[in-house]
Amino acid sequence: MSKMYKVQYFGSEGRENLSSVIKAIKLFMNATLSQGFAIPQKIVFLTREGEGPMLAHSQFQSQGVKIIAVTFPRHYAAKRADNSIFMPEIPDKIQRFFRAFEIPIITNRLPFDNIEGADGHNREMSLIRDALGLFGGSIPLAIQAVLQATDAGYVNIGEQVIAATGDAALLVTASTTRLFLRKDNRGFAVNEIICKPRSLTMTRKTPAPELPNPERPVSQIEGTTTSEPTEK
Repeated sequence: MSKMYKVQYFGSEGRENLSSVIKAIKLFMNATLSQGFAIPQKIVFLTREGEGPMLAHSQFQSQGVKIIAVTFPRHYAAKRADNSIFMPEIPDKIQRFFRAFEIPIITNRLPFDNIEGADGHNREMSLIRDALGLFGGSIPLAIQAVLQATDAGYVNIGEQVIAATGDAALLVTASTTRLFLRKDNRGFAVNEIICKPRSLTMTRKTPAPELPNPERPVSQIEGTTTSEPTEK
């Protein structure tokens, strides 16, 4: 039995899409239930300051969905849009909120991060990040968040969960960092794309794709796109 869901696309990358990500996940959950499928019971959120997991908790608490927050390692530095440097950290107030609702916070080295002096390893990690980044700059982060959560024991190997960031969400089959490239049911898999940026405006600076020709309308189901034939 196949499942139908229309992938949600955003015009640009960035955490300004966060509320749209939550809405897309909710649409996906509702579509899944309406077609007689079980919904994922965990959402693993890669978060900078805790806002994403808080919003997810408010939307999905009534459905019993477990929220897991994964954040960047200590001393991690990032750039804002204006090129200023900052160090992401979940504020104490939000950490207290997470503790009150038993939302775990995982803070550790990201699985695909470089290791000083390990040049061969770093080249391989760069290839993995670059390949996954073809789908969007935050996709590698979403996948690493699930690997972290599985490594830490909050997600089981083979469990289907939603991996989310500020501008993307995926349905994935979880695995650990050690096993994620295995080619059996213990390996990692991206099962469905729930939402993502259409244009890589931050990581690639690509131009926005042209809209479909209105004479050849495009229909999209489960992320596959087919053009309907025109009359001759």
